[in-house]
Amino acid sequence: MNIVGLLLNNFSNRPVTFRFPQRPPVAPGYRGLVIHEAEKCTGCGMCAFRCTSRAIDFRNTRTHFTWSYDPSQCTFCGRCVDGCADHALTQAAECPAPYFNPGELKISATLPRREKKLPAGDAE
Repeated sequence: MNIVGLLLNNFSNRPVTFRFPQRPPVAPGYRGLVIHEAEKCTGCGMCAFRCTSRAIDFRNTRTHFTWSYDPSQCTFCGRCVDGCADHALTQAAECPAPYFNPGELKISATLPRREKKLPAGDAE
């Protein structure tokens, strides 16, 4: 098809995009933003180790650790969620809200370090 035919075809058809508040439905199995549940996290740092895009940053001291997540670097692969032994990470099933400033969705939390709880039969 030549360029003139392509242009005439585009002018004669309706647009296929959605206006701003509307969006297409989310596909099943969609992996969205990473959600961190601080009350379950023991601060092992395995999520940052498994994150290939370096979207998760983990800094620790003897008493506290800082966990931060930058969705602008995330590839939404789910490796961090799969590697979390404490099940403190999940991924949202819906698309994030539109944002206008870079870093607006970045999350950071400073939490006290806790010991990992052993099952009742594994006491030392």
